[in-house]
Amino acid sequence: MRRAWLTGTTVLVAAGVLTGCSPAQLSLVAAYNGDDGKPWIMLAPCGRNDITSVRVSSRPTGPDRSPHAPGAGQESGWRSGFDPGIGGGSLPLFEPPASWSAEPDGEQRILPGHQYIAEFYSPEDGAYYGQVYFTAEDLAGLEPGEVWADDRAMTRKEFREHRAEQC
Repeated sequence: MRRAWLTGTTVLVAAGVLTGCSPAQLSLVAAYNGDDGKPWIMLAPCGRNDITSVRVSSRPTGPDRSPHAPGAGQESGWRSGFDPGIGGGSLPLFEPPASWSAEPDGEQRILPGHQYIAEFYSPEDGAYYGQVYFTAEDLAGLEPGEVWADDRAMTRKEFREHRAEQC
């Protein structure tokens, strides 16, 4: 009986430690087509929380992700960190402000056959990542005024409501 109790307690403690160590991943970024025809992202942290890093990256899609697959080895994106943090806002996907001193990774354009992730990190309110996954096809399918977030198209109003639910 004592062995079962110790095993059960150990499992519960381990589960608590493992789940407590990783920041939450919330759908607080939207991707959309700007009026200028370029892809844009909207960073929407909870409340007035600060963002301390932003990253855009890509990976080839499809069943063959080997190093010799079409598109393998191609990268597209950038990353940047902030101290002190910044607030939310919108920006062209591949044109972070010069003041961010972003580090580019590969080509600064949407690559065919790639899935993108745009994410930010906020150390506030228990720490969390805001993120969105999307492809060129997802953006091409958007109607005017729509954004891509939480793996689907939605209006900007729906995104604001979704953000409120996430926070």
